[in-house]
Amino acid sequence: MASYTHGHHESVLRSHNVRDIANSAEYLRPHLTATTRLLDVGAGPGSITADFAGIVAHVTATEIDESALSLSQGLVAERGLTNLSFSIEDVHALSFPDDSFDVVHAHQVLQHVGDPVTALREMRRVAVPGGIVAARDADYAGFLCFPELPELDRWLTLYRAAARANGGEPDAGRRLLSWARAAGFTDITATATATTRAL
Repeated sequence: MASYTHGHHESVLRSHNVRDIANSAEYLRPHLTATTRLLDVGAGPGSITADFAGIVAHVTATEIDESALSLSQGLVAERGLTNLSFSIEDVHALSFPDDSFDVVHAHQVLQHVGDPVTALREMRRVAVPGGIVAARDADYAGFLCFPELPELDRWLTLYRAAARANGGEPDAGRRLLSWARAAGFTDITATATATTRAL
């Protein structure tokens, strides 16, 4: 199993808390209905999770441990949402029965797991036949910074090395299609987006 390189420092959570459907899962919106049962793998601070809950019938949010799960639980309680449940899970071996969810979603998760192909197989197992497994991930080798500073180049080199030392793959984005094929998916839609952020 990989270690979560980012951790849960306030600066990380501040960055992750701006995520919502519009900026992080818009590609999935056309597939969400008032009857959708959605599994959100690796919910993190829960900002995307809570957004899903405003559209679908029910969301099950997972995290790897109680401390991480408490982040999304806190946001959901703050917003007064009631159509969610929470579960501590390892995506390599989900506890849910086969065919449990209409949509299985993972945002910026596969870069942090030890075996992304096994994770995708598990996500497919718990999706209903004809359901959707949706994964979106970063590709740190594609990060472009301005102004161009040697310190930022050094940070990127160090981060990629640390992520790999922790068992993850920081350049997961470019591997998603091949991982999906290795996991046995055949009906695959691959897309890419670019995000601009001012630091």
